[in-house]
Amino acid sequence: MQNRSEISDLMKTDIVGLLCPKFYEFANIVGRDADPIPGQVVFAHCVYPPDDPWIVKVINYNASDPSRSQFELKKYDEADRHHFPIAELELRKDEHLYVYKGKQRPLVVLGAVKSRWANPLYDERLFLCVPLYTFKDKHHNKFRIECAAFFHPNLMYLAAEPDGCTAESVLRFEHIQPIARRALHNYLSGEPRRAVALTNEAFSLLLNHVGWFLFHRIFDPVICGQIDAYRELVREELDKAKGA
Repeated sequence: MQNRSEISDLMKTDIVGLLCPKFYEFANIVGRDADPIPGQVVFAHCVYPPDDPWIVKVINYNASDPSRSQFELKKYDEADRHHFPIAELELRKDEHLYVYKGKQRPLVVLGAVKSRWANPLYDERLFLCVPLYTFKDKHHNKFRIECAAFFHPNLMYLAAEPDGCTAESVLRFEHIQPIARRALHNYLSGEPRRAVALTNEAFSLLLNHVGWFLFHRIFDPVICGQIDAYRELVREELDKAKGA
């Protein structure tokens, strides 16, 4: 009799491709400076939401020689709410320089917007992106199978593929964030290196899964029905493996 870890390895191999046989494809990008398209994989600095905000407090700003300015890295408190505005740093009296932990990582573009809220003369080009995290050793096969079968409303599984991200990954919806156009770069994969996007099937699954996570709304009844049926099929197989 196979042990549970062996069953899980076999199950993961068999189960992952049932609903979506291929997750990535090469993107047809016209021009190096073209805007990313929805579903495209990009590379950018991504931050983690902190429990408590940290700021770089300006103690003394020397406009004639900024290197002589004095700053303090500290946890924000109510005494920091207001300060003298600093024109050179474009800081209003109630704005701060915040410190976030983060890293460069792949993200998938959900959509884009051109806003003139900040400046009525120029577009502020922002892209709403969902970050991609690779699994670690602590993530056992059962958890990865659950992610692949949409057990977790905030996670979407992406298989490892040579012409996409080469490691098993998940998209984390709770870390969706806006990123400025100039901060985005094409994620390249394959030989020769080319821009990558999710397949139509994978992107459709993403939109419907994130739609339920954000709004508890069914966008496409057919796709959502397929997700539900797939989830129940996998749940039955996991229950069988648990009792083996």
